[in-house]
Amino acid sequence: MASGEKLPKQVRAIVADSPYNSVYDLFAYQMKRMYHLPAFPILDGTSIVTKIRAGYSLKEGSALHQVEKADVPILYITGNADTFVPTNMTHDLYEHTNSPARILTVNGANHGESFVLAKKKYLATLSSFLHEYVQ
Repeated sequence: MASGEKLPKQVRAIVADSPYNSVYDLFAYQMKRMYHLPAFPILDGTSIVTKIRAGYSLKEGSALHQVEKADVPILYITGNADTFVPTNMTHDLYEHTNSPARILTVNGANHGESFVLAKKKYLATLSSFLHEYVQ
C-alpha cells in the first residue's frame, strides 16, 4: 500500500509476499468464498460506516492504484494454491507496477507457504532481487 507514496530514501525496494490488490476486493472475495454472499450491499454499507468513523472507505485501500505510482522495485511472491488471497491479485499487481518488478509463483503453496514449500527458490529469488536493487 505504501509503494506509491513518497518513501524515505532508505526504502530501496519492496518485497510483497501474498499481497492483495485492494481491501474491498479481498473482503468481497472472502465473503463469496466463505459465505456465498455478494459484496453489495454488505461491503458497501460497511464502507460507508468506515468512511464516517475512520475517515476512509474500503475502496480507498488500493495497492493496485499505489503500484501504478511506484518508483521503487517490487518483488511479488505468491502461491498458486492460495485460498486467502487469490493468486490473480498478485499477478494483477505485478502487471500494473510502474517500477521494475519481479514475481515468484510457487506451485502448490497456500497463503504464506511459499517460503516453506520452496525455501531454496524463495531465498535465491529474494537474494538476487535484493542484490540487484539494495546495495
